[in-house]
Amino acid sequence: MVIGVCIILMMMTNETQTDDDDNKMTTTAQPKDETCETLHNHNGTKLNILAVGRTPTRLILITNDFYVYDVSIDSIDSAINKLYLRTKPIPLSEKYPVLYNNDRFYFMKLMNQIYGAFIATDVDNSEWICMMTWAYQTAEYGINFNIEENKVYKGWLYFREPQIVMISTTVTCAYYVLHKNNYGNVQIGMFKCMGTNRIRDKAPMYQMIEYRNFCYDYSGQKITVESDGCRSSNPVQWPVLKGFTDGGKFYLFGQYYIYIFDENVVHEQGSSYPVTKRSYDSFFNCGGYIPSGQVSRSFFLWIIATIIVLLMILMIILWCILTTKRKRTYRSLIHAKTTRSDYEGVGPRNRSMMLTQKASMRSCNSIKPKKLSSNSKSIIKPPIVGGGRSTTISCGSTPATVRTGFNCRNASSSSNNNLNNNRFKCLTPKIQSSRNR
Repeated sequence: MVIGVCIILMMMTNETQTDDDDNKMTTTAQPKDETCETLHNHNGTKLNILAVGRTPTRLILITNDFYVYDVSIDSIDSAINKLYLRTKPIPLSEKYPVLYNNDRFYFMKLMNQIYGAFIATDVDNSEWICMMTWAYQTAEYGINFNIEENKVYKGWLYFREPQIVMISTTVTCAYYVLHKNNYGNVQIGMFKCMGTNRIRDKAPMYQMIEYRNFCYDYSGQKITVESDGCRSSNPVQWPVLKGFTDGGKFYLFGQYYIYIFDENVVHEQGSSYPVTKRSYDSFFNCGGYIPSGQVSRSFFLWIIATIIVLLMILMIILWCILTTKRKRTYRSLIHAKTTRSDYEGVGPRNRSMMLTQKASMRSCNSIKPKKLSSNSKSIIKPPIVGGGRSTTISCGSTPATVRTGFNCRNASSSSNNNLNNNRFKCLTPKIQSSRNR
């Protein structure tokens, strides 16, 4: 038990020290990432994301105030649906100065003409940031920025219906489009470059997938995509603001939640797939920020391990106690059995003599021998009247007188009955003190 208490105290000390170190790292070594905090603490206000998507080598997130997160592709954990933004964002002016200082980009930013933006990969695996304008606002085309070449190309002008959301995809030279119909139901489609044309050539794009309806199934727990209405009469009406695909999953950013589901739902009409909802603070993990539940889970696991160790120690102690008790019981049974066997097979007369002999031996052993002084004399009981004979026997150094016989002369005149009655008649030994009183 003492060991268990010591282990718990050590764990508490270690956890406290870890918390202190983490707090120091957050407050000193790594100042709080205010940009990431706006994503982490999103509460239904305007989402601070201009474009987000994955390329073969990185994951890029650009905010509305033009900060860039450029993180590795393993920064998103699809098993637990969490995105780790471990590094602080870099201003677009520093990350991509050629793009930021471009005249067309400057005018689009100044006049708020960026209708939509997405991250794309071309057929040659080149990586692009695409910003599109809308024909109802301007006649000028948007821009496409090649990340590897650090070069700006002429982009696209969108001519169709308003209120669309562009979703980045890993499909080459393509992007998904979400919009709501007149009933507020969410629909999805896909635009893709025609033929083998490339983004750098401002390839014409066509709608590869016509708009289809997102619908809940009859259970209300899964979604499906249907071309004409919803058979369940339960359409999806999420307020989707932005999104991207990664690892075969959709990540759609809504007003309060991030909706995550399989990308195959779009390509397999009628098939139902489950939907996972994640809050913004559970999806975005900022650099230097440690979720409160992470330390608690670690501490809980340590407590469980300690309890298991204590139970094992307790079981060992109980086993030792039971083993010792069992051995003592076994020895007692063996001793009792041996004692009984000493008296088995003898008659009552011999058994009585054996018991008397054992009692005499115990009496002798209980008396400690004492050294007699020079003037001490053995005290012998006078002969018994009637001609009997007395014999002095010594038990250790202490003499005792016992009547052991009878008068031989009287024996001849006694009857056989008296002879049998007096034979082997013994008196209890009287032990006399050898010390003069």
